[in-house]
Amino acid sequence: MTSTAHQDPPTARRRETRSRLLDAATEVFAEAGVQSASVEQVCARAGYSRGAFYSNFTSKEQLFLALLEREFDRRIDDVEATIAELTPTLQQHHGSIDAEQAAAYIARFIAAEQGGAHWIILEHEFALLAMRDPEIAPGYLALLERATAGLAALVETAIAAAGRRFTLPADRTTELINDMCERAARISALQGAPSGEDHPCGIAALPREIGELLFAVTEPIEPGEAARRVATPPVTPR
Repeated sequence: MTSTAHQDPPTARRRETRSRLLDAATEVFAEAGVQSASVEQVCARAGYSRGAFYSNFTSKEQLFLALLEREFDRRIDDVEATIAELTPTLQQHHGSIDAEQAAAYIARFIAAEQGGAHWIILEHEFALLAMRDPEIAPGYLALLERATAGLAALVETAIAAAGRRFTLPADRTTELINDMCERAARISALQGAPSGEDHPCGIAALPREIGELLFAVTEPIEPGEAARRVATPPVTPR
């Protein structure tokens, strides 16, 4: 009897089809909203038939979940690359980094982690959709938990490179940071941040606020321990 447990990896053509559908969905959802957008609109934008869509996704909701997963993975990859780039500089402070320096570095991480303005709206739309649909909620919750765990591992690595360690669980602190980022992004989106100006509680204020939080929930560590933590960083969940 043939086993059905093993699935062949997707072909290059299938990966391209899936990627084009996701790209098209990003545009259509941003223009029409999650509720109003249709499978037909996504297919038309991508240049595919409904058959191509349903060979990759079972529903519009599953498509959006895949879209969120791709976006979260992109952000984690960007943060990971930023940490790798900044680690040598952070280590030069030997644990004596000050609040102003911390804010400057945090600004780099925020720039890597944040999506575009349209993503702020889309993420809130889908959160509401997931809360109203018990079939979507488990997958959405699992995705949020995986994204938080991935960011927590990276934040812990960055903190170690700066010569400090958490006095609270890293995942709990990351949840607090995520909440701060969501609130600031929401405020900035509501204001529109015209001409580059931002609300006092918007995204522009995040580096200072997150820096204050991190100094409150971390403590200095010995250089040797910092080197060991950076050399063997936590595994980022995927």
